[in-house]
Amino acid sequence: MAIPAPILAIAVAALLSGGGKKSSSGTSISGSPTWPLRNNASRNIPSPSPQYLGRGFGAGRPYSNMHQCDRVHGGVDLSAVKGDICVAMEDGIIVATQGWDGDNAKAILLETANNVLLYGAVAPNSWKEFNVGIGSKVKRGQRIARIGTYSGGSQMLHFELYKKGTKKNAVWCKGKPKPSNMIDPTSYLKKAAGSDALS
Repeated sequence: MAIPAPILAIAVAALLSGGGKKSSSGTSISGSPTWPLRNNASRNIPSPSPQYLGRGFGAGRPYSNMHQCDRVHGGVDLSAVKGDICVAMEDGIIVATQGWDGDNAKAILLETANNVLLYGAVAPNSWKEFNVGIGSKVKRGQRIARIGTYSGGSQMLHFELYKKGTKKNAVWCKGKPKPSNMIDPTSYLKKAAGSDALS
């Protein structure tokens, strides 16, 4: 069922801060993205869900033994449940997949004409269901993966945005400069939420 763009824009505006055509880093946010989630057919609530349970860009994160630092959140968490479908927000090429959090959560990276999009906490190898893998060319709105489960049991889409050429996520440690290839995805997501092509 199509969701009216004004309703989505109002819902997401309450969840995301910032706006305009540039990210908070000043990097241009171009393209015409669609919303990254399509709910599992068994659910009747729209994406994005009005219940925003995750962190925004720049929020504090717990200490990481792996990275030996208190981290800063390098993305935006969007409400989702296991099995929800992730779609390509723009035309592009799948450039990488990587480990993410435990055995049941991986990440897939999509390079578009202007940026690299990272979809975190997707189910391992779920991209194969949609005949997608590294090197695959995908179209805007094409299904590319399903949401998985974090090691702690939570389920969400953790979305990050990077400069072109990125093939692995960057870690942002508290007290350190933001990684140079990392972009605040807030404006990009707000632009997608206002799209008239959501379904």
